[in-house]
Amino acid sequence: MSFYITKPIKIALGEDVNISNAKIAKFLRLREKDIKSVRLHKQSIDARNKSDVHFVCSYVLESDKIPLNASPYSEPTDVLTSVQRQGIRKKCLVVGAGPAGLFCALYLCKVGISVTVIERGSDVDKRSQTVKKFFDGGEFDEKCNVQFGLGGAGTFSDGKLTTGISSPLTYTVFQQLFRSGAPQDILTSSLPHVGTDKLTTVVANLRDEIIENGGEFLFDRTVEDFLTEKCRIIGVKLDDGTTLYADFVALACGHSARNTFYKLADLGAEITFKPFAVGLRIEHPREFINTAQYGTIAVTHRDLPAASYKLVHNGATHSCYSFCMCPGGVVVAANSENGTVVVNGMSNYNRDAANSNSALVVNVTAEDVNEYGFGNDAFAGVRFQQYLEKQAYKLSDGNYRAPSQNVTDFLANRPTKSFDLSPSYPRGVTPVNLRNLLPQTISGTLAEGLYEFDRKIKGFGASGVLTAVESRTSAPVKILRNELFQSNIEGLFPIGEGAGYAGGIVSSAVDGLRVAQAIIRLGHSC
Repeated sequence: MSFYITKPIKIALGEDVNISNAKIAKFLRLREKDIKSVRLHKQSIDARNKSDVHFVCSYVLESDKIPLNASPYSEPTDVLTSVQRQGIRKKCLVVGAGPAGLFCALYLCKVGISVTVIERGSDVDKRSQTVKKFFDGGEFDEKCNVQFGLGGAGTFSDGKLTTGISSPLTYTVFQQLFRSGAPQDILTSSLPHVGTDKLTTVVANLRDEIIENGGEFLFDRTVEDFLTEKCRIIGVKLDDGTTLYADFVALACGHSARNTFYKLADLGAEITFKPFAVGLRIEHPREFINTAQYGTIAVTHRDLPAASYKLVHNGATHSCYSFCMCPGGVVVAANSENGTVVVNGMSNYNRDAANSNSALVVNVTAEDVNEYGFGNDAFAGVRFQQYLEKQAYKLSDGNYRAPSQNVTDFLANRPTKSFDLSPSYPRGVTPVNLRNLLPQTISGTLAEGLYEFDRKIKGFGASGVLTAVESRTSAPVKILRNELFQSNIEGLFPIGEGAGYAGGIVSSAVDGLRVAQAIIRLGHSC
């Protein structure tokens, strides 16, 4: 028997996507008895023709006959289920418990390397309580928040699993997330997502599996310093005075661990500026986006999820694009420092909140931040982010309220007096003119983008609310590493989004696996 993957097959709304052997046999020009098994491989929505919205599916089948309309298929390798303990008597400290750190730690533990995961934030239950208290108007905690704690920043997001990378390790990431409690449809959806309500369970199960394989976690502990000897890292010093020694340190600190970036620079690690993007969150009613994407005929069909969009406008000097779109979600308070306001988006698995939101951001280069007056060194982007976040706090009169503005008022460059819809930001919003927050280059490009996006989604630029400031799209620095995945400081392995090598849950997890493989190879050789 051999495996094949079909060409795309149209499946009508209301029809079971798990089609019968008889139907797929007809499509493949085979007899039904020639097919041993069939399973759904990928499912997407085709809504280009609003009068004929339907699913497009591909399937993997097993047959001893060569079918038409299909090509040979080989199942990728799941490295976390095929790995064996190798008796490497080495110790690794993993700094950060986001996707990169968790997947790196899990792989290393399964091999038999001794692993300690150090996380400045709290374990997931305590973290969820702390975040909820802050959202409800309580005190802000700089060490435990939407950015820091078990699962990293992605835990309080849409849990989107789309990625632009093509590594075979993505298969392992999806399989492990499913084993850890993510919905089964992440394995087949063309736009997979988990949702915050399910991600908290997923990261807790990943934690438990790491512990079951010999790893340990130190929560509510911050790495204050790195210990080196002859240009090689030998351990870390924690904020409680504890010193931990190890053969390797995997640094998966996330894109908001600014004190860590500065400490590494003091140590002599090679760090450079990395381009990123900043902007605003835009909210529209979920039903408006659903109708715009699906049309009035299909919009209420029970088989269709909350609709998403992806928009890009390439201006003369800068680009504006949607980022981290959250259908049926809310705008959340995502700051990690006192006296600042940062926004991000979050959805639960069902995506059934009243509004849909997305970041609208503009690319920022080294030349831009230098022109804005923040210098031209590695940390110019960090300073620019901090400036915007502090200004957003001041513009909204403090207490972690967020500055907000109607889309129409932003385009007209006038302050907002009352809102077109109820903003979902949990700490409350203050009506302002957001043009007073952003540099002209950025606000002008956002305005251009909104006019362009209104042509693609009618009404997009003529309604909705904008909330500031979306500044944590990615790390503003890159911690350089060589072909062995090590920093210029031997034994230090920068990983994931915070190090500048990933963007999102899947690519961060993949980078964690790649670095784990590099550490294992090095462990064998020394």
